[in-house]
Amino acid sequence: MAEAVLERKPPLAWISLNRPEKLNAINDDMLLRLLDALAGIELDAEIGAAVLSGRGRAFSAGGDIQAMEAMEPDSFAKTISLYMQLALAMRALSKPVIAAVHGYAFAGGFELALLCDIRIAAEGAKFSLPDAALGLSPTSGMTYLLPRIVGLGRALHLTLSGATIDAHEAERIGLVSKVVAANELLNTAEAYALRIAGHPRVGVTNTKAEYYGALDGDFEAAVTREFAGELQCFSSEEVKERFREFLKRK
Repeated sequence: MAEAVLERKPPLAWISLNRPEKLNAINDDMLLRLLDALAGIELDAEIGAAVLSGRGRAFSAGGDIQAMEAMEPDSFAKTISLYMQLALAMRALSKPVIAAVHGYAFAGGFELALLCDIRIAAEGAKFSLPDAALGLSPTSGMTYLLPRIVGLGRALHLTLSGATIDAHEAERIGLVSKVVAANELLNTAEAYALRIAGHPRVGVTNTKAEYYGALDGDFEAAVTREFAGELQCFSSEEVKERFREFLKRK
């Protein structure tokens, strides 16, 4: 059984974590399949956005601790390297990914949701970072991302306390953008993804690159990047056609 499944339904791609009997605990095979899925999405011109979700009762309960406990240092290093490769691949992906989170998003599952560009949560979803109690420190770029999303104080609190927060608290602190009824989660994620995929690709690609690029540099670099990106957008024939369509509606 594939432990992460990619389904192409242009203009969207659906990535499903597929270890429901293990609450989608993340192992090496899942990480490798996620990397393959991202590579395929990047190269597929028909795909404009992706939705990441978990099958069964949870988004992901985190890393497979049973498998990790039996690892030697070399094999553990290989696993953590895969987490880091996935983090870099998610950041580099030119197409937005929406996380549709239900059930548990704990530890590595929390980190995986954090790597997505937009997060939507179902009522009843729970978020937690219990790693500190095991003596582990963050991975997947979380030390970079989480303080920028919820602030340094909250990031440290969540990481060191291991506190569990519900979907509404996650929305209040900016960790998720929207909370919906559980039976509406995938439809809501799909609606947002379709809206994004319906925009001219050049604008979406540049928007994602410019926002993340701005996090890495100073204000002047952000302005320079925005200038170049907007000129590229304006030169696109698809964008010009959207202008004409807009003016017809006036």
